Amino acid sequence: MNDSEFQKYAKEEYPDLNPDLEVSTDDLIVVKEHSLEAGEKVFSVILLLVGCVALYLSINLWFSISIRRGPRIASAAAVPVFVSALWVLMSLWTVIENFRLTTPLSNVKGLSNKFIKAVQYAMPLNVLIMLVLIVAYCVALLEGVSFYIATPAFLYISMCYLTRKDFLKNIIWTAIVMAFIVLVFRVLFSVVFP
Repeated sequence: MNDSEFQKYAKEEYPDLNPDLEVSTDDLIVVKEHSLEAGEKVFSVILLLVGCVALYLSINLWFSISIRRGPRIASAAAVPVFVSALWVLMSLWTVIENFRLTTPLSNVKGLSNKFIKAVQYAMPLNVLIMLVLIVAYCVALLEGVSFYIATPAFLYISMCYLTRKDFLKNIIWTAIVMAFIVLVFRVLFSVVFP
């Protein structure tokens, strides 16, 4: 099919499509309802707080080194002070910029309602159930359940929950993963499992 045949076919098949018309880019702009996702404002504040802690610790490190040798820009603690100060400045800038932007939670009244909506957004049911399974797995290991029992049980239960089908295949996949873990870590690297 040459170019003229293709254009004829395209005009017959798609009569509204006219390649000669100029398309305005204004028609193609997609406007988001909110400029930030739920929780971005809180996350930027958490980043600022963690950066302040890092700056405090790095300044303490710099002063502890400076007591012995005198304050120097070229000391071992100069890089952590510089990086954490930059971290604080950039996260402070982000907090200020995010303050005037909207999120899906901007119209929700009450701090407790905002918190509940943010948790529901950040942790859907599948995430919460997997977190519970991970905690149960860790508790089982801490309580003395053998690694060779707890790990296959955790793998099989989590695969069955997430796929909600192929229960027999999940046994095979669990056996393959356990064989790989034992061969690589136990046999090859001599890692002692709990």
